[in-house]
Amino acid sequence: MLLQSLKKLLGNVLNIQHETDEAGTIREINDKIPIRGNNTWMLICSAMLASIGLDTSSGAVIIGAMLISPLMSPILGVGLAVGINDREMLIASLKNLAVAAAAGLLVSAFYFSITPLGEPTNELLARTTPTLLDVMVAFFGGVAGIVSISRSDKSNAIPGVAIATALMPPLCTAGYGLAVGRYDFFFGGFYLFFINAVFISLATYMIVKYLHFSPKEYVDQAKQKRVAQAMVVMLVIVVLPSIYFLYNIYSGIQTKKQIEQLVISDFTRRNNEIIKWEVQPGDSLQYIKIYSVGKQVDEQLVQHYDKILAANQLSKYRVKLVQLDVSPEEVQQIAYDITNNLTQDFLKTLELQKMQEQHTDSLQRKQELELNGTAAKDLKMLFPEIRKVQLGEMVNTANVGKPDTVMLVMLDWRQPEPEKKPSQKEQPVPQKMKPEQVQEYENRIRGYLSYKLNRDSVQVISTF
Repeated sequence: MLLQSLKKLLGNVLNIQHETDEAGTIREINDKIPIRGNNTWMLICSAMLASIGLDTSSGAVIIGAMLISPLMSPILGVGLAVGINDREMLIASLKNLAVAAAAGLLVSAFYFSITPLGEPTNELLARTTPTLLDVMVAFFGGVAGIVSISRSDKSNAIPGVAIATALMPPLCTAGYGLAVGRYDFFFGGFYLFFINAVFISLATYMIVKYLHFSPKEYVDQAKQKRVAQAMVVMLVIVVLPSIYFLYNIYSGIQTKKQIEQLVISDFTRRNNEIIKWEVQPGDSLQYIKIYSVGKQVDEQLVQHYDKILAANQLSKYRVKLVQLDVSPEEVQQIAYDITNNLTQDFLKTLELQKMQEQHTDSLQRKQELELNGTAAKDLKMLFPEIRKVQLGEMVNTANVGKPDTVMLVMLDWRQPEPEKKPSQKEQPVPQKMKPEQVQEYENRIRGYLSYKLNRDSVQVISTF
């Protein structure tokens, strides 16, 4: 009894069939499918507004572009046509959708080819990789759209559906990729647009079948059968890629969870604060790039993570650490930026600065070594009495508040050669260099090295 009451309650709450206006729904969608006249102008304006919004990271402008976009009707027309076996409507919907997509690409590509800005903003980056949430938004947005249109008392849900499904921004992202030659943006944006279109159409088809819309009847029964078969094939063509897309998205989510468990969690436990991490595709490998602050991480730890990934069927992934020299205050600022989706350019800037500093230090060290080697050779030429020269740096910590770096020069002087051949009876004893002569040479060497190496402090130590 209780189950029957609950079933009846749910039926009353969820039932939408008794309020359906089948003829009005088909007429309204069919009338708005053609992209011509005012729809053409609305499409151009929508693509231009979406491009400006993406270029300037303006959410308000992007929302405005979604509201006036006429892309929804041809997509709903595809799902409706398959649901009622209407061959003519399907052809018209696909043709107008293709025209609208091409026009949107051309308008956005034109804008991004002349804009003085044109940098990849966060709004553009957010529309290059579809996620499971994007699929769910497209599907439930499509459900809301067809349910809203099918009511006898039309609701005002369509503007909300247009905003939620966001068809024009990913299409304009693809246009940006065309304009600047970034095919990752083109394929990523168009992939997201295609995903949205497929799942809106699929949702429309399912609701049409649920509402038991009458299939279109043809005078020629053989033709009706062929159309029905063509619609089944069309449905399979639409559904199979959708399953593949969902599998890829689900697989990506599972892989990220694995990476979090195997690498990210362990790295955090080592008292290293992760600012951000992401997976970046490469030619043959994919890199897990980790931006972190904290103590210096040994390269052996990276190799350890690579081995763990390989042991867990993730051999095509490699860990790449980017350790940033930032203060706690800067870390707080970075955390604030992450919350507000503003860190992509900031992290890239920090990474470039880090690489530039390392490159500069390496070049500077190489130049110092070459200069030291040249100075040592010069000393041996200027002072033939020198047998060996060693140059190095020493930190003088006598003044704790202000340590000083001193150039240390170790000189090994030759013993003077005897002036004549020794006889069997007499062996001459070589005389060492006189202290005043050594002192004079050391002063001259100190002055030469100070000038040559641009050093304020040079200490010379002589051995014999």
